[in-house]
Amino acid sequence: MKTTTILLFAIILNACGASNKVATKLSDDNMKNAQESLNGTFTVLGMDMKNLTEDLTISFDEANSKVSGFSGCNSFFGTYTANGNTIKFNGLASTRKMCADENGNMVESKIMAALGEVTNFEIKDKKLVLLNAKKELLSATKSTESKLTQDTIKIEYRAHARGNFKNIILENKTVSVKNKYDGKPIVLSCNDTDWDMLLKMVSDTNLKTLATLEAPSKAHQYDGAAIANLIITKEGETYTTPAFDAGNPNKDIESLVNLVIKIAEVTKEKN
Repeated sequence: MKTTTILLFAIILNACGASNKVATKLSDDNMKNAQESLNGTFTVLGMDMKNLTEDLTISFDEANSKVSGFSGCNSFFGTYTANGNTIKFNGLASTRKMCADENGNMVESKIMAALGEVTNFEIKDKKLVLLNAKKELLSATKSTESKLTQDTIKIEYRAHARGNFKNIILENKTVSVKNKYDGKPIVLSCNDTDWDMLLKMVSDTNLKTLATLEAPSKAHQYDGAAIANLIITKEGETYTTPAFDAGNPNKDIESLVNLVIKIAEVTKEKN
């Protein structure tokens, strides 16, 4: 009888242990699912201010813990850490384009400040709410298909000098890098965060003015720097900058050129 009681007690303990393991696993899975559901692009619908522009976005790249978006005048980017429904944005920065109107400045300041205060989030039926404890700071809805991604866009950066050559092409969410005239290009996929940021920067750029952008320096004219060009093809139209010194583009395209080069460097590291 005593032996039977001990056996029954052991079985009950094992069952309780198994139940706890299952509960823990379910809890972990639920936390993981909450974080995974952030992945993608959201369109900002609400914030504590009037006159919100319609093109505010925030994108999450769960695989690389990166965040990016458009804040009303500039593109922003950074990283984030999430655990269950808690979230913190880190190292947020943005491009430096001057806003054309005061409302754009106000919206941008407000959205960046809000992201800095976020401590947790809720997401249901593709609606994201960013909160500070229980205070709602920003609400957004997941975009099913961005209009920008439907545009036929090709971005090409060329730089060459005696003995040096670089050709970077971005199109259809791929990046192709060629480091020799007769070399074989390295082709890899471009992650969603970088691609969305590229599209946004192109959208924010007046492509018709590319041909008029003056080079800040002209060392390439006497072999003091590599000769560089930026070529953008959008919806069948091609826009090309005048030659400029590699590493010193016109301020109007500096952020875009730097991002193109950064993506190429990441591709080189992966290879």
